[in-house]
Amino acid sequence: MTSIPKVLPFSSSSRIGDSIFVSGQGGLDPQTGAVVGPALEEQTVQTMENILAILRKDNLDFCHVKKVNIYLSRRDLYKEFNEIYARYFTAPYPARTTIYCDLNYDLLVEIDVVAEISNGTT
Repeated sequence: MTSIPKVLPFSSSSRIGDSIFVSGQGGLDPQTGAVVGPALEEQTVQTMENILAILRKDNLDFCHVKKVNIYLSRRDLYKEFNEIYARYFTAPYPARTTIYCDLNYDLLVEIDVVAEISNGTT
């Protein structure tokens, strides 16, 4: 089972003004660093949960997300990915880009987001 090193040279997020930039997240168990499983659904669900945990540190959730970058390891995953993704976002949807590429640690999906802090949220 593949896992990431405990320390990498980047932050899980950074704040610039009223924007939170969340680094690319994948389907890795936050306790062990291991990939949660071989299926797109389990990796995508874990990826979204990892993003949500980071957003919650700033009292944010998915309704604050304005931009999403998605990296899929294969083009044939696009339809299934969209079905899973739709569970997390509602209209008006954030702007989005999808790229097909080779990913580290045998991941099928990696996602990074930009969220905006609303008035009254710190």
